Amino acid sequence: MNSLNDAHLKKAVIFGAGKMACGLLGEVLFRSGFKTIFVGRRKDAINAINKKGGYTLYIVGSEIKRFSVGNCSAIAVQDELNVIEAVASSDIVFTAVGIDSIARISPLIAEGIWVRHKTLTDMPLNVIGNENLPGIRAYLHNQIVGAASPEKKEILEHISGFSGALTRRIMTGGIMEDGELVFSSDENYDLIIDSRGLKGKLPYMEGATVTDEFHEMVIRKLFTINCAQAMAAYLGYRKGCHFIHDAAIHPEVAPLIKKALTEAQAALKAEFPQHSASIESDVAEALGRIANVRLADTIYRVAKNPRRKLSSRERLVGAALLAERHKLPNNNLCTGIAAAIAYDEPDDPHALSMKYDIISHGIDKILTEDCGLLPYEPLAKRIKGEWNRFIDSRSFNRYGITVLNSDRLLKNP
Repeated sequence: MNSLNDAHLKKAVIFGAGKMACGLLGEVLFRSGFKTIFVGRRKDAINAINKKGGYTLYIVGSEIKRFSVGNCSAIAVQDELNVIEAVASSDIVFTAVGIDSIARISPLIAEGIWVRHKTLTDMPLNVIGNENLPGIRAYLHNQIVGAASPEKKEILEHISGFSGALTRRIMTGGIMEDGELVFSSDENYDLIIDSRGLKGKLPYMEGATVTDEFHEMVIRKLFTINCAQAMAAYLGYRKGCHFIHDAAIHPEVAPLIKKALTEAQAALKAEFPQHSASIESDVAEALGRIANVRLADTIYRVAKNPRRKLSSRERLVGAALLAERHKLPNNNLCTGIAAAIAYDEPDDPHALSMKYDIISHGIDKILTEDCGLLPYEPLAKRIKGEWNRFIDSRSFNRYGITVLNSDRLLKNP
């Protein structure tokens, strides 16, 4: 495939050069005959991709297979003119930068679509967000169209499609080895795209499917594989585990993960009874995959930025709320939520900000603003009770603060 002339290659732009961008999207596009441009922030990653014309992906199954992803180049997000030109001349655009970074890249995408309209073609251009958010389609639309000037908005609405995508693949890495960018992933190879919001026909992409049930599939993924990872990360951290697979077999952590997934499974079945068998399969697969030693997924990577993962639409609180709505047990999910709130990794600025907010304002601030819960509703009370079991003076002393009575943190001063 490397021998193909560039003139015959479809073109794609991926915003991001991290695990989703390189661990899946780059492979999908390479296998499908695309020339791919990554738009990133890391100079070392950009230089490595350009030097090698790609990067290495280790696919982990019963054995580890080395796969070279090629036909790639990379540009810095700060190189705005070249980014706009790349968007304008592309056949499809993906974002894989994290939901908090969408606003920063939206003006570039909007301007690229406008330049495409003015100088190249009125053929629709679809922008697909890979951001693990049920409402990503609407969010992407609002951010990009909203970034355009009033006279350009109507054109963007006419020629732009906005959609979301997800994968069940677990991806890690982004490290440099001998000047080459290296990622790892499990064998699962799928890209599921929301049919809603697309304009025109998508170019062929190997392993990609388009679905009318995207919202349901996002919820199922969040409340199974992502829930299992989060439970392993936050509970494993408290037991001194370094890797997710260590937590998945830890004698005290593993039973809690399984019980929490059982609670999430019951809630999902109640919500989507027509897919009960598939949900059972999702849960069994999630438990097996987090125990995969070969992936060597770290606790730190999975646990980082706990405040985002505590959202009411996310993997832990969202699953507990769904169980609550169906009047089903969620005690073990509450334990995982409490562990996430108690996460105090010194190298994670989001964990530190959460810790200081609790010290200054009490846990109710986190429950209300981060989790979207009323402090005195039953679910919040269960989480508080579990959280109070986790904290001790050592958790706060590492920041030079002495806590004489943890009970005072359960409420606002």
